[in-house]
Amino acid sequence: MYYAVLKDWCQAIKWLLKKGAGVELCSRSRTALQMAAIYGCHRAALVLLDAGAQIDSVDHDGRTALHFAVGHFGAGNVTMCKLLLSRGASLDARTKSGRDPEARARYLGANTTTADFLAAVRAAGGWAGYVDAPRKELLALRRQLPSLRERGRAAPSSSVRVHERLFVEVPDDVFVHAVAFWRGPRDL
Repeated sequence: MYYAVLKDWCQAIKWLLKKGAGVELCSRSRTALQMAAIYGCHRAALVLLDAGAQIDSVDHDGRTALHFAVGHFGAGNVTMCKLLLSRGASLDARTKSGRDPEARARYLGANTTTADFLAAVRAAGGWAGYVDAPRKELLALRRQLPSLRERGRAAPSSSVRVHERLFVEVPDDVFVHAVAFWRGPRDL
């Protein structure tokens, strides 16, 4: 399982799980999901989560997969953090030394982007608040644009750039999915 996760071989992981391999224990008291977080293997993490991997399992030092994702080879991995948070990873889980994932990212210090991202998620009241707040703001702006154009406060539709026209003209159900894609994990 370790090698399949390390190489991000989803079909091999599925085959191993089908043959009875455990989804939890992988290597040196770390779970397969933690190993996927360490190496930034997003697709493997998705397969493991879908197979029932426990998101907040801890290793011998009390680290969860989110703790490992923030220290992805010292540089952090916002995409893996987004994936784990979207599946319910805890921002409050603490290691034996008392660090939550944000504190661990700051302690490692190689990249503050991940720590700043986790701080923004915490400030928004968790992942759902972080994802929903920008969508609500975009939807509100989207509702206002046609009326602003009618009143002449915005450029005429013929001179509006293509992406701005799509922002106004795309149906609501498609627009919501586009916003979710923009805010969601990448490279999956």
